[in-house]
Amino acid sequence: MPLRLFWDKGVVLEYGGETLRFDSYRREGFLLVSHAHRDHTGGLRAKGEGRVYLTKPTLALYEAASGRKPQGEVKPVEYGEKFRVGVFQVEAFNSGHIFGSSGFLVEAGGVTVAYTGDLNFTGSLLTEPAQPVECDILVLEATYGSPQYCFPPRSSVYGRIVRWVVEEASKGRLPAFYVYPVGKAQELISLLNRYTRLQVYVHPKIAKVNRAHQAFEVKLEAETLGEAEPKPGEAVLVYPRSSLTYPRPRRVSPALATGWAVRYQWKGLEAFPLSSHADFTQLLEYVKASKPKKVYTCYGFSRIRASAIRRRLGLSAEPLPEGGGFKGF
Repeated sequence: MPLRLFWDKGVVLEYGGETLRFDSYRREGFLLVSHAHRDHTGGLRAKGEGRVYLTKPTLALYEAASGRKPQGEVKPVEYGEKFRVGVFQVEAFNSGHIFGSSGFLVEAGGVTVAYTGDLNFTGSLLTEPAQPVECDILVLEATYGSPQYCFPPRSSVYGRIVRWVVEEASKGRLPAFYVYPVGKAQELISLLNRYTRLQVYVHPKIAKVNRAHQAFEVKLEAETLGEAEPKPGEAVLVYPRSSLTYPRPRRVSPALATGWAVRYQWKGLEAFPLSSHADFTQLLEYVKASKPKKVYTCYGFSRIRASAIRRRLGLSAEPLPEGGGFKGF
């Protein structure tokens, strides 16, 4: 009985008449959700009868960021926990992307399939590096899968951020970061708490996500904008990325923290190449550590990443096909 692995508004694995979906916007069959970013949680907003599996932090962060409960039955899982999902044997593992993010190792029909979700193969202030898992088939994200995306060491980026913040504050300015409210915001807050004496102020949306982290004993110290007034030269601000389009407070020095800063610049904005994803080199290292027989790439630079895996590692690799796919060894 063959397995089928393909893309259909998310990654889909079929076997034995049952369907397992990863980060899908559809809710037919069972759903595994890797982390709490909006582009991976569409299935939590969709109606359906299949059970949803995700880590406890991912559930808490989703609810804090979205202000809603997931649709349908939800089953929280732990890293290293093995559980049965219909005909599939599943184990969650750390993907290193944001707090609580996970990949999933699935066994069906004697074949092991590992889905990474978004991953980071270096540690951060809030996360451990992604855990490689040996498998027959690896479904690998390729957000920064092109050779032009090789990030500086995280420690050096941290240093650049701290120096810039302190310098702007010394000029009587309010340094302000516009970042993802889930994950990146909390990493920056932790960095600023540890290495500056400036008071951190956050947008109310980020404050809600902070409280969800704090429920898991993640230490984050920040005041909420609107409840307290930041003083130029004594504070640093953290806003959602979407707030860039709104008028900025006076004396603000705006900045971004994103992996795209390796290649792109933004007029009037400082930009730091801080990413919660693996870069081109780290993705290759992760593939080598996982020792797969076959690699399927998805998200971002899928074709470029698959080609690099074939040329540099000598492995069979291709972008995940749409509507059909792997049919067994």
